[in-house]
Amino acid sequence: MEAPRKRLRAAIYARLSRDSDDSTSVETQLDDDRKFCELRGWDVVLVAVDDGVSGSVRPADREGFGEILENLDKVDVVVARGVDRFSRVTAHFAELVELLTNAGATLADVQGQCDLTSPYGRFVTTIMVAFAEMERETIRARILRSRIALRQQGRWLGGAAPYGFVTVPHPDGGKCLDLDPGEAQSVLLELVDRLIGGRQVTKEIERLNESPHMAPQDYRRMKKGTWHPPMVRADWTYSPLIELLRSPVLRGFRVEGKRKDRRVVRDSDGEPVRVGPPLLQDAKWFALQAALDENGQTNRRPRQKDTLLLHVAHCPLCDGQASALYYNSREYDYEPKNGKQEPEPAAGVERPTKRMDTYGCLASKTKKLREAGPCPGVTVNAQKLEAMVEEWFLREFGAAEYMERVRIGGSDHAAEIKQLEADVAEMSGRLAGLRGPALDAVLGQIQGRSDRLEELRALPVEKERWEMVSTGETVGAKWATAKKNKDVAGQRLLLLEFGVRANVEPAYGARTWRPDRVTITAGELHLRAELEALADDVA
Repeated sequence: MEAPRKRLRAAIYARLSRDSDDSTSVETQLDDDRKFCELRGWDVVLVAVDDGVSGSVRPADREGFGEILENLDKVDVVVARGVDRFSRVTAHFAELVELLTNAGATLADVQGQCDLTSPYGRFVTTIMVAFAEMERETIRARILRSRIALRQQGRWLGGAAPYGFVTVPHPDGGKCLDLDPGEAQSVLLELVDRLIGGRQVTKEIERLNESPHMAPQDYRRMKKGTWHPPMVRADWTYSPLIELLRSPVLRGFRVEGKRKDRRVVRDSDGEPVRVGPPLLQDAKWFALQAALDENGQTNRRPRQKDTLLLHVAHCPLCDGQASALYYNSREYDYEPKNGKQEPEPAAGVERPTKRMDTYGCLASKTKKLREAGPCPGVTVNAQKLEAMVEEWFLREFGAAEYMERVRIGGSDHAAEIKQLEADVAEMSGRLAGLRGPALDAVLGQIQGRSDRLEELRALPVEKERWEMVSTGETVGAKWATAKKNKDVAGQRLLLLEFGVRANVEPAYGARTWRPDRVTITAGELHLRAELEALADDVA
């Protein structure tokens, strides 16, 4: 009597690079695999899926197929819908066959292309994989050629539009970018102006998170109709925002790559390829980059408190940078006056505390500086010093109209020259390793940019001038608005703009607040004469 045939243990597998076709979807592949095993009397003991994984990836490097390889002691045969589901690279397929053979397992496919039971079958299977590899390379080359053509034509290659832009039909077919008619454009422009005005990136992120403006990812979802209350809003975060603010796409340029590898796409003459209108003109773009450089490019923890008098309050006995007074947060346990005994707080109730924030110079913190220099250390009550400076500033300038300094004229083409110099430097850095047509193309781009650079440098230069423009707002009203909005940075910028300086003398042992220690002055500024004249008119 013939012994019953052993039922093979099967692992069924499905792989798809992009799940968009119902006929080859993951679910369809797995259903075909199960029916195939059922017809042959095989037991399905493992199901593995790699969704969104290219056939060029080694099977051992895929998460789903890796699970099968980790359990080969429990598997006799691995089943997939077609040979190309296993791999589209001949060398990878041969490696897989050898690995399974050594483990006592084999492969099978629903379409009947895979037969590893004979040398001829293995040869035919290898040929099938080679055809799959050739097909993959053909598709890849076709996509690459298409993308190069689209880049040169200023087309948007797909994906979500950057914040501040929307995708619209291109006149010649396909898509391109246009400015977002919604709030994104105005939010971004306001943010750029505030950063150029001296605000910190981290503080602006806090402001945006406290505002009703949605973060870019939620804003896109809201426009698509996939975000709605009571869904939790995502936060504005540092790295994506910096990447957007650093991206030349804000100038309407096509870019490729990310972060350090990001670069502008250029035509044969080296001109940047435009994919949409600029959200920022050249002058504002360069001003923003300079402001971001000053802010620092690393992700810093936000300060717990904006410092109103940073670079405004100084120690007259310390030299240079060391003369600036820095804010120190101090908190003490509350102590009743006259030694009166207070009852212990109830369970779960914290003992009351008392704040005594101060401004202090470096000598107040460093013993070596106190011993080596003339300054014994300056420390002063922060709340009282800030109140005194505010009162003095509003008394001196509050009634005057705030005049905005505006640049008039100028034709030195400085912004374009700076951009061309950056273009030439960026393209020159790509020459290393280039050969043949690629080298010729980049050299042609460099020559085109260099010719334009020489033209601009030869043009006559008309120096710019500055004029004071009325804003219709008093200095006091501008201060009040900033204070109402808790915009401490905006208040500090006003003080710095007027050159306000508060020199604080050492206390020499005294512990009580003495206003006579503080001398407040204002520097010679572009606004001073106009403000004083307006103040006289008001009086």
